[in-house]
Amino acid sequence: MRRWALHLCGIAALTMWALPASAQVSAPGDTARRDTARERPFVEGGAYDKPYMTRLLGRTAIGGYAEAHARWQQADGLTDEAGFEMKRWNLFTATQVNDFVRIGAELEIEELGEEITLEFAAVDVTVHPAFTVRAGAILSPLGRFNLSHDSPRNEFTDRPLVSTEIVGTALTEVGIGALGQLGLRRAGRLTYEVYAVNGFHDGLIEDSPDGTRIPLGKGNSEDRNASPAAVGRLAWSPGLGYELGVSGHRGAFNAFLADGEQVDERRNLTIWAVDMEARVAGVELSGEAVTAELDIPVGLQGIYAASQRGLYLQGVRDFGRGWVRTMPGSFFQAGTRVDHVDYDGGLIGDSVQRLTVGLNFRPTEDAVLKLDYIRGRTRDRFNNLGEEAGLLFSIATYF
Repeated sequence: MRRWALHLCGIAALTMWALPASAQVSAPGDTARRDTARERPFVEGGAYDKPYMTRLLGRTAIGGYAEAHARWQQADGLTDEAGFEMKRWNLFTATQVNDFVRIGAELEIEELGEEITLEFAAVDVTVHPAFTVRAGAILSPLGRFNLSHDSPRNEFTDRPLVSTEIVGTALTEVGIGALGQLGLRRAGRLTYEVYAVNGFHDGLIEDSPDGTRIPLGKGNSEDRNASPAAVGRLAWSPGLGYELGVSGHRGAFNAFLADGEQVDERRNLTIWAVDMEARVAGVELSGEAVTAELDIPVGLQGIYAASQRGLYLQGVRDFGRGWVRTMPGSFFQAGTRVDHVDYDGGLIGDSVQRLTVGLNFRPTEDAVLKLDYIRGRTRDRFNNLGEEAGLLFSIATYF
């Protein structure tokens, strides 16, 4: 836990160190952008910050994105995956009903229709910029990546391991709550989201023969234990491109009541996350650290993990603008990401570490061709070492 605390503090310290440096390299318009914090999107790349939304019938806008992969991966020297995927095809809509009410939705279709998910469908009623009521199927504000994870915005083909293996991105939960933003004058702005949601269910244990897997407990469309969970995020942004966020999620995951009678001990799942983004010397830095604690039944302790943790940290730099003369707005990107996930905090093993190096070409800001090379190490519950490698190519674009 001491090492884990250092990880969390390190990400926060890196952000705070980067902020003073930004004042030395900021563009002339940065000050104006900081002074108009309320005009910035609530979350860059979030539910209502989508490009290529086309007006339809006056009040409704539509758009979407598509993503295709070519993958070659080896595990312990054997080919584990080699082929092609039409990974995602997403469609989103937004309707401004009037000056105070809006409704948005996003439908995700994966693997040629094998999985169709309503990823977001919520109604917002804005009383004041500092207070908006939101209800429906929300993207849970558990870390920043879950709020902004569109493939054309993600600089790497695969999503961060901590987001897929612990948070369960895209994590959609049914609930109701509030969000808002507060201008802090020269200090930037604060944003918050807080909701009561259905939370996770006991599938994170009962449906997982490989040990505790939190994402297997999502999709709780009807609260199985009649006990709502709470989730929220508080973020400080001193300027465009800089943000530090803290979020948490807590609630019971087991059905401990039946007809008003307690039939089992209440078992809670608690998740905390710290996320950051900053720009230093032309490099866009971002990262997220997550820790989770579960109440495991006595008979399953030592078999299923009571604690999990993970983090990612990445840096991406743009270069080569205008190198392709037929595409004057095009540019290249080079990036590196480090991933770590510990599936069981009580064991030395049961973990995965991965390094990803990527080279991207963007014909425009909203379309990207990605080439990634990954190297990773895995350890099973008995601390046996395994190695993996892969070469990934993908295309993603908004439309």
